[in-house]
Amino acid sequence: MAAPARRPTPPTEPLVVPLAAQFTAGLAGVPRGVAFVGRHPRLWTWIALPLLINLALCALLVVGGWTLVEPLLPRFEGGDWGWFDWLRVSLGPTLRVLLALVAAATALLVTLMIAGVVNAPFYDVLSEGVEALALGHPVPGRPWSKLVSDALFALRAALSLLWRQTLVMAVLYLLSFTAVGAPLFLAATCFYSGFALVDVTLARKRRPAAVRRAFGRRHAVMLLGLGLPVTLFPPLQPFGVAGATLLCLGVPDQEEAP
Repeated sequence: MAAPARRPTPPTEPLVVPLAAQFTAGLAGVPRGVAFVGRHPRLWTWIALPLLINLALCALLVVGGWTLVEPLLPRFEGGDWGWFDWLRVSLGPTLRVLLALVAAATALLVTLMIAGVVNAPFYDVLSEGVEALALGHPVPGRPWSKLVSDALFALRAALSLLWRQTLVMAVLYLLSFTAVGAPLFLAATCFYSGFALVDVTLARKRRPAAVRRAFGRRHAVMLLGLGLPVTLFPPLQPFGVAGATLLCLGVPDQEEAP
């Protein structure tokens, strides 16, 4: 009697490759946005304005944070610590460098969180222009009445995302001082950065908030890759909006909330 045929072992690659492909597709979003804008100079108005605002926000937050915290640093001038005097001499500059790094990282995070709200009207128009040009359609004009209502809707969507992000990031920030919490904090920062970029397009299409959140959960790995470059350098955000719009054209967005 012939032995029963063995069931083939299911390959493990399909479980890994799609996740890697999603991350890579998201990571390529910002470069795609840069290349697309480079081919369409008419979009530069809606890139330059948010870019200048982001740079100014980031610079002001770094300087403001340093100005507030620097006076709180302990002073190690004077005195003699004997054999450990080298430690006294090096502690001051070391703490200043660490504080500068913390101030810069905090400024980057806050810029990411509030720039989406400040620039929401610009990003809305930018996303619409990118989609129209990518599909070969004429860029639609907007009367002032529609421009104002669309800007208000985009602003409400950005504020809704901001308060949810603030709640989650506040908890993860406290956990970030642990070995386990630090990677989670970084991953969450990248995810929310990517989700904020995609949310511009989804909100412009008037997707309900629940559907937008479902989209974010379903494409979390892609959004993680999309948000990584913007997390490292927030002024790239407008190019990320352009890249995210192109991504949305190739990603089904009909997911319904559970």
